[in-house]
This record gives sequence, C-alpha cells and structure tokens, in this order.
Amino acid sequence: MPGKNLCLLSLDGGVIRGLSSLHILRELMKKIEPNRHLKPCEYFDMIGGTSTGGLMAIMLGRLRMDIDECINAYMELCNRIFTKKKTLLNIKGKIQGRFDTKVLEEGIKKIVRDKTGSEDTLLRDDPNAPCKTFVCATRRDATATMQFTSYKSHSDSDLLKTTKIWEAARATSAAPSFFDPIKIGRFGEEFGDGGTGANNPVRILWNQAQYCLGQGGLVERNLRYLVSIGTSIPSLEPFGDHLMEVAKTLRAIATETEMTAKSFREEYAELAKQNRYFRFNVSRGLEKILLEDATKTAAIVAATREYVGNVEVAERMRLCGRI
Repeated sequence: MPGKNLCLLSLDGGVIRGLSSLHILRELMKKIEPNRHLKPCEYFDMIGGTSTGGLMAIMLGRLRMDIDECINAYMELCNRIFTKKKTLLNIKGKIQGRFDTKVLEEGIKKIVRDKTGSEDTLLRDDPNAPCKTFVCATRRDATATMQFTSYKSHSDSDLLKTTKIWEAARATSAAPSFFDPIKIGRFGEEFGDGGTGANNPVRILWNQAQYCLGQGGLVERNLRYLVSIGTSIPSLEPFGDHLMEVAKTLRAIATETEMTAKSFREEYAELAKQNRYFRFNVSRGLEKILLEDATKTAAIVAATREYVGNVEVAERMRLCGRI
C-alpha cells in the first residue's frame, strides 16, 4: 500500500474540450517536476475519469502514455470520429448516436494495440501497476454509475475481471446522443457514458482511494494533493442542433459537474486551505464551443494557454510543485 505523499488525479468529461484538460495537465507537470519529465502514471497514484476524461485516464494511467503522446493520440481519434454526422433518430424514431460508433471503436482498439501489442489486452492485465486507473460508465438498465478499474475493487465481479481496455474506454466515452452504448460480457450488459451521473468524478476518485489506498482516514492523512481538472465552465447557451431531450440531459450534466466541484470543495475545505486540493478549469473562452466541434482545437488551446498564464492560476500550479 502506498505511504505518504499520495497524489490523485480526476479528469472531467467534455468531449473535444477534453483537449483543454490535457494542456492544463501538461503545464501542471512542468511546474511539479520541471527537471524530471515524468509521465503522469509515474507521479500519480490513482487517475480516474469520466467520458473523454475516462479515455484520457486509460491512456495516461493504464497505457502509460506521456502527455504529448496522449494529446497526439486524442487529436487523431477526434479528427477521425467527429467528421461524419448521422441523423439523431433511427427509422423507429429512437435516439441514436450521431457519429459512427465503429470508427470510435476501431480508433480505440488501434490505440490499445499500438501500446500493448494486442487490442484484446485486459484492463486488469497489470493489477500491480503503481498507477491505479478507473473510468466511470452508466449501466443502461439501472442508470447507475459504475467503475471499471485496473485493480481489485470493493464491487468486483466476473465482468470487471474480464473487461478489455478498449471495452472500458468505449463504455466511458459513449456520450449521450454522440455514440451508441456498448454491450460487454457474457450477458451483454449495456453501458454508456458515465457523464450522466458523474461527469466530475472527484468524489468517486476519493471513495476509490479510500478503498484501495487506505481506509480510516489514511488517505486524508497521507494525501499530498488531489488535482481535479475540468473542461470549462458550462454554458447556458443551447446545445447546437441536439434534440430537446438530449439537450436537457447535456445541460444537466454540465450543471452537475460544477455542483460536484463546489460541494466537494466545501466538504473538504480544510484540504483546500492546506493546498492539498486543487481544481483547474478554464473559466472563459470554451463555453460556446460545441462538445463535438473538432475544428475548434486551436481556440481550445488558445483559451487554455490564456488560463494557465493567469497569475493566480500559475501560482496555484506552483504551489503543487512546492508541497
């Protein structure tokens, strides 16, 4: 079990705006370890994410990518999947994913294959890896959020033990209206994006850490810091050409994300005062960028660069490196 100086990383969902999270993390790692060029998996004891944040958690944690490698892989994937739109309704009048799910699936499999040598590598193929990784997904029949973990968890099942990396990544990234859900396991259990219940997974990260890194207050006592990275403050503008029902869901996700950040900070105010809890989230410049607009990457990077260049934000990042 890890000792003192535990470092935890939480990554929000945000589809294309997830690129902002990676650039924030890139700048943060420069401040934390300027001379060592560590990968996030070599620094953080646990990385958890939802939706595209979950996909990034897998790439950084389970697949052990460095940040630039992750950015390149993420951009290549986004450019492949967010190009061809389908109608939101199928011939039966039911909502379906607007983008080609097969393209997403093949893109994820390629990433896994390139890093492990096989697209069928299990999420738990390396259970003793120093960086523990989890992603959130929603079980469609129960609308309950669950976690696919790279480590033994308190809610273990045959399904979790046999899930492949690409399946977990595909489940967490199946955002509402964007991609179709996925069936996993011998019983064909259906899963979709975990953002509908935990787009900001900071509380789930905290609970997971309690289970496998130290119960009875050990995590809080041994915590160096917990970093939570968002994908911009939500906009109250209409969500593009989404159907009313879908737009309502996406708006609820955006609202829940910030409410979770606020309530966690209030509940663990002492950690924030002690500079052991940090939330980084671009405050302006991304709110009107549609979640799937892959043509806006330059605007996302520019807004993020302006945010991390802010004196207050830069100082909070420096505090991470001093602790």
